Amino acid sequence: MLSIEMLPAQHGDCLWIEYGDPAQPKRVLVDCGLRATYRELSARLRERPEVGFELLVLSHIDADHIVGAIPLLQEIGPERFRDVWFNGWKHLPLPPDALGALHGEMFSAILASRGFAWNQAWDGKAVVLPDDAPLPEITLDGGLKLTLLSPTRERLADLRTTWNRELEDLDPGDTEAALAALQAMPRFQPDALGPETIDVEDLAEQPFEPDNSAANGSSIALLAEHGGKSLLLGADAFSPVLEDSLRRLLRQTGRTRLRVDACKIPHHGARSNNGPGLFSLLDCQDFLFSSNGSHGYHHPHRETIARILTTRKEARLHFNYRSPETTVWDDPGGLQREWDYEALYPKTGQTGYRLVL
Repeated sequence: MLSIEMLPAQHGDCLWIEYGDPAQPKRVLVDCGLRATYRELSARLRERPEVGFELLVLSHIDADHIVGAIPLLQEIGPERFRDVWFNGWKHLPLPPDALGALHGEMFSAILASRGFAWNQAWDGKAVVLPDDAPLPEITLDGGLKLTLLSPTRERLADLRTTWNRELEDLDPGDTEAALAALQAMPRFQPDALGPETIDVEDLAEQPFEPDNSAANGSSIALLAEHGGKSLLLGADAFSPVLEDSLRRLLRQTGRTRLRVDACKIPHHGARSNNGPGLFSLLDCQDFLFSSNGSHGYHHPHRETIARILTTRKEARLHFNYRSPETTVWDDPGGLQREWDYEALYPKTGQTGYRLVL
């Protein structure tokens, strides 16, 4: 058994993965969303003190992935997680006397002070792709194989300017000042959704303008495999980095397209992280989107879904929210009939979305 549950993480990510014996599954947690996500995770874990995780992956330092992790790991002891994968300041190829980003500093301090296993599978070093060697593979207890797809060492190095800038007016270790700065961080302004009439071919042909966010480029992205099933976990990784890793993996296996049972779409479906080249390398029917479209991002973007529909017949689009950005694809007599796909949503009264592969 291999399953993925996209918890209701607002515009962020929190993925609860289970594998192995359905009666006694092993678990992996990928990212922790925002503070509301923390409250749901905390309630679950208080109700089930026996539940533990083989691994927590904190993919990168963006707020919609890390904010919920900070109070969670202050509350939940290190015995709940056999390992935590997170690239903190000490893992970046940077001068040792520079400062670090607010969220990364806070999360790193919790890991170190409370005794969590930290990048243990990597001998405490960075979770990063080698320049030329085969893609790293780690197999967890219970047989879940994880193949690293992102980040590269270059992308980790790019993070230093952002990391440094976010703390330039703060003293490391000043928790009150850091929390005040977090409250004062600027937010993106909303952009327009555009007309409701959707021209899939026109959307798919829009030029691809790649993401250049240093934080997103540092994302830990993985291919998870267990019992003949596979799941691509894209985090907020750059499309060109994922494409390059997939080509490396395909060369290793002698295939032209990678068969995966499901793809958790990078960056909540952002047009800048899901280039047409990515989908041309995948043989996949099930695509998962984690976002409620809030915070001015309007994820998932229509261009991303159009790129899927023009490269994959009988696609199944799995959304963990009904929102203006996702319900537009719930059109059985129009778009769904024309482009031969399914749109699936949480059941009425249900929060989050779970897919068993």
